[in-house]
Amino acid sequence: MRISQLLDSRCVLTGISVTGKEAALNRLVSALGEARGVDVELALRDIRARDRAGAVLLPLGPYRVAVPHATTSACKQLLFAMATCREGVQWDDDPENRAHLVVVLLGPPQTRGLYLRVLSRIARLCSDQKAVESLLNAESPEQLIERLAEEEDPLGEIVAADGMPAFCVIGAGPGGLAMAGHLALTGCKVNLFTRSEERLAPIRAAGGIRVTGEVHGFATLNLVTTSVGDAIRDADVLMVVVPATAHRNIANLVAPHVKDGQILVLNPGRTGGALEVAQVLRARNPQARPYVAEAQTLLYASRLTNPGQVHVFGIKSSVPVAALPAYQIADILPVIRSALPQFIPGDNILKTSLDNIGAVFHPAITVLNAGRIEDTHGDFEYYVRGVTPAVASVLEAVDRERIAVTSALGIRAHTAREWLYLAYNAAGKTLLDAIQANPGYRGIRSVATVQHRYISEDVPMSLVPIASIGQMLGVPTPTIRTVIHLACVMHNVDYWAEGRTVQRLGIAGMSVKDIRLLVVGAEPATPVPDAPHSQHPLDGDSLEGELWKTDTRPHEDAFTYND
Repeated sequence: MRISQLLDSRCVLTGISVTGKEAALNRLVSALGEARGVDVELALRDIRARDRAGAVLLPLGPYRVAVPHATTSACKQLLFAMATCREGVQWDDDPENRAHLVVVLLGPPQTRGLYLRVLSRIARLCSDQKAVESLLNAESPEQLIERLAEEEDPLGEIVAADGMPAFCVIGAGPGGLAMAGHLALTGCKVNLFTRSEERLAPIRAAGGIRVTGEVHGFATLNLVTTSVGDAIRDADVLMVVVPATAHRNIANLVAPHVKDGQILVLNPGRTGGALEVAQVLRARNPQARPYVAEAQTLLYASRLTNPGQVHVFGIKSSVPVAALPAYQIADILPVIRSALPQFIPGDNILKTSLDNIGAVFHPAITVLNAGRIEDTHGDFEYYVRGVTPAVASVLEAVDRERIAVTSALGIRAHTAREWLYLAYNAAGKTLLDAIQANPGYRGIRSVATVQHRYISEDVPMSLVPIASIGQMLGVPTPTIRTVIHLACVMHNVDYWAEGRTVQRLGIAGMSVKDIRLLVVGAEPATPVPDAPHSQHPLDGDSLEGELWKTDTRPHEDAFTYND
């Protein structure tokens, strides 16, 4: 990481003329507010509180460099703003103390280690009078950033902060790049793994990931590789950010290399992800004891913009994560939260699995907008325009059935409307109102084709397990089953046959009590009968025959990955 790679030209003010320190701070922090979404009032308050402990004003020959800074929850990543003033800004009561270069540094609490290293880098750069003169003579924000990069080049990269966990992000789609970039910009050592050399080549060539949007900057990675063994060898946390259809394959790849104490988190698990992955790891490497957990949803709404570049539309305010067994969350969550405080404790993997809002939104919106998607190639806003009152009615029916299955397991799940408020602070009297009120959904274009993981992933890995559990527990799910059936017809695939059924999740024949004992770490009270994986999960829904012999499912793509 380099500070020149974090600096946004919209937050660089050249040749300003202001009356004093407060005016300069207001200009710079307001620029961060407009460009980077900083809470201006909170940031200014925290900067002033830090200043009372001792203002940072560096003398340098005829110049002074002011570095007001603070760790603050007003921002979500480390941020800079810079201003030049040839005549100098009066910084305090001493007429000699006029700041010619003002550098504002803000960082959230989890970036504390990186924050101190960056502060040290700023002080080092600002101790060179020629370097400061070069910046002061810049005629534009872009020129100032170029000159800063030139002065910083001999100093090399700012390395990962001490005390931060080392991460391996598995998956280089939009969600994977968003997470890898965000973690690296937070100060963590990050390895990136995917099996596609083509996907990694531009990242390796550039030396990292260009991130724009709610997170901004060039994120330098520690290792970019197609070798899973190299990728996870020294990692504390393995963040699996791939479609749920790949979870079983990833578990098989990781199993020979995973070690005791490593934390594997599915982002997200969809429905039953932790159960499926834990079974594979135990079967392939019974000696290893890694922690297995799943997030209830993906932390980011993101999209690949170019090879090796990702735009982050939004970061959710809170995402529950649960471990299998449940009590292990107390051990693993502090490690994860040291870098990503948006993760909060989930009750257990049944709740994270069935609080799967992607199951409610993705398949139904895509199926019900199929004609529009094929006609326009996705040229409309997926959530804003794709969810009409009629579509919202279907979403609400799917959501009611999901809640009914969850209730049968003795779990109180959040409705989709409640989830929107918790994840995005989006409120509304109806689900339609809440979706329309969510700023994180604005600007997100529709998928360009119905051959998309919103069906190929969310139907077999989200809707099928909900329907399968519902059937086992005697809970009807007619709307969900209708959406599954339409998806099967549209994709010419039998998603009932290949989805996460109760058989594949290892809970077929269990009572509610047995299932709940399993997820908290106790043995089931009664033996569970073996069920063949080939058994069709839902009586009367067999779609075998010529219609289902062709698999036309799409591969991983670069479309928006979000809930």
